[in-house]
Amino acid sequence: MPVQLDLSTYGSIPKRIHVSWKNKAILEDESPLILNGLANLKALNPDYILEISDDKDVETYLKTHLKKWDYFKIKNKKIVEKIDLWRLLKLYHEGGIYVDIDRFCNIPFGSLIQEDTKCILPTHGDIDFSQDLMISCKHNPLFETAIHYNLKGRYLLNPRGVFHLGPPIYMRAVTEVVFGVRHKRKPGAAVMAHFRDLLENSKHFQTYKEDAPNDTIIFNYDARTFKKGNGMQKAEFYAAQNITPWANGFDKNTLIFTVILGVLLLSLILYVLL
Repeated sequence: MPVQLDLSTYGSIPKRIHVSWKNKAILEDESPLILNGLANLKALNPDYILEISDDKDVETYLKTHLKKWDYFKIKNKKIVEKIDLWRLLKLYHEGGIYVDIDRFCNIPFGSLIQEDTKCILPTHGDIDFSQDLMISCKHNPLFETAIHYNLKGRYLLNPRGVFHLGPPIYMRAVTEVVFGVRHKRKPGAAVMAHFRDLLENSKHFQTYKEDAPNDTIIFNYDARTFKKGNGMQKAEFYAAQNITPWANGFDKNTLIFTVILGVLLLSLILYVLL
């Protein structure tokens, strides 16, 4: 069965790179993560517009592009959860390239993106389709569907946690829209290999089996050219930037619900005792 998504009438991939970080001056950082990642990305692609969106920019974009109720459901969530939705909206409305800040890069997009390519879908090994690097023309139905599933699965409280609204939903959207058959993450090596074969044989798609961080579609590790900078490792970099791990803490909605529940329980106890 060939690829089901026809992108022949869509435009080319815009030369825009979307990145989200709390500090817009992050390019000045001397950590290996930035020197071999975002700084390299900018230097290797001078004809691309690099847009670094901070937390305020992300908030404004969500408020502008979501219906009032959808925005209300996410306004008190943690920033990582907001970015998961924001990047889907960015790719759908503007197209271009979204890349996580912890991605290394030493391969320019000019030598990567082929003339007729409208969407690139690298895979995270044989687990799922990579969501920390997304490359597409704008108005791609794939991202419209991913946004729909993200919003549909979103509640004021998410008992299943943040993760299920990220990679699992993206995997569902990619397989359903691109291949016409819905698959969960980790469908098996044979299934993922088949998906990659279909994409490689399609005129408007590209793919790559990634083994991050050192073997990806935009980076092949070379000890001779890898910049050591201040020697700071990934965990140290995040700590220095005061970044809280995405799985830590609670969003405001959960805290508010916990307080209300606590007050109600306390009131009930006092009522029984008195």
